[in-house]
Amino acid sequence: MKDWRPEGTQRSCVEHYGNMAQLAGLKRYILADGKAAGVVAVDVNTGGGLEFTVLPGRGMDIVGCRYRGVPVSYLSKAGITAPGYHDPRENEWLKNFFAGLLTTCGMSNAGPSCKDTHPFAGEILYGLHGDASNIGADQVGTWEDWTEDGYEMKVTGRISEGRLHGEHLTLRRTISARLGEKCFRLRDEYRNEGDQPEPLMFFYHINIGHPILDEGSVFAAADRRVWAETEAAKAGMERYAVCDGPKKDVTEQQFFHEFYTDAEGKTWIALINKKLELGVYLSYHPEQLPYMAQWKVGRTGEYVFAFEPGNCHPIGRAEQRKRGGQEILEPMAKHIVELELGILDGSEEIAEFQEKLEKLIGGEERG
Repeated sequence: MKDWRPEGTQRSCVEHYGNMAQLAGLKRYILADGKAAGVVAVDVNTGGGLEFTVLPGRGMDIVGCRYRGVPVSYLSKAGITAPGYHDPRENEWLKNFFAGLLTTCGMSNAGPSCKDTHPFAGEILYGLHGDASNIGADQVGTWEDWTEDGYEMKVTGRISEGRLHGEHLTLRRTISARLGEKCFRLRDEYRNEGDQPEPLMFFYHINIGHPILDEGSVFAAADRRVWAETEAAKAGMERYAVCDGPKKDVTEQQFFHEFYTDAEGKTWIALINKKLELGVYLSYHPEQLPYMAQWKVGRTGEYVFAFEPGNCHPIGRAEQRKRGGQEILEPMAKHIVELELGILDGSEEIAEFQEKLEKLIGGEERG
């Protein structure tokens, strides 16, 4: 299909449309049925073929995502559940893990459930991957209007994690996109709003499903180093970048990466399906997110591939402290993250992306 859209200027849109909602925009509503009842949601339509749903009622995370009708994200068996169903004990977090395009893990723990001692609260059991995704946001806002850069859309909100005698960590998130784009930008500002230094642990569970994930899909990145830690992952090291079709009784694998960066300090990764001529890319600053895990689950019914960049290894706060490298956020201090997630559409865009990676690996575009 040829591109049918008029140029994305205000004058052109006024001439062709009676209301911008015909082309793009934001729709805010509340889910009504089942375990999802009461969850606040915002649909984002960029008018460029990309549509996704932000859930302020679930930590400002992103659930469904489609590009020109093609499913991009993975939805788990749990589906969308309200925060009230969240059980923080051990691995019960999995019952509320919808996965979606983005699930935020953190902020006091990321990785397996573990016990740790807080100076004032004493011994605490921290559940798998923390509470962030199961906290309803406040200060939620939606905004769309013309700017010098085009028609812009934004969804904002804050989640707060705190307890008596313990931590007070907040996350202020802004998700933004422009008319005609097939990407969006996420800006997160983590803050310690308490009066004591606190460990900060988080990573982004960015989940891609079928059909972009399929037999022959490949993970593309400017790798400096790749390694595995479990026996199942070590056995799959030779094919860490290549995806197979779904099979029964396949064990999940996780690989860890260090990447080269460009002159702006960014790195670029993608999952690419050359048969469909589609890919999903992520661009971010490793200085902000120094750890990166690649998650492969090739099991039937649980067929998913994930990018997992973060400020920690996904091993739990007690183990992270033992290994070193645990980030301690001082009172009133901030940790800011900016990333871009988008679509590669067509063989030409895929080839240009892979050429960019080759130049990074060869040192031509490094800073």
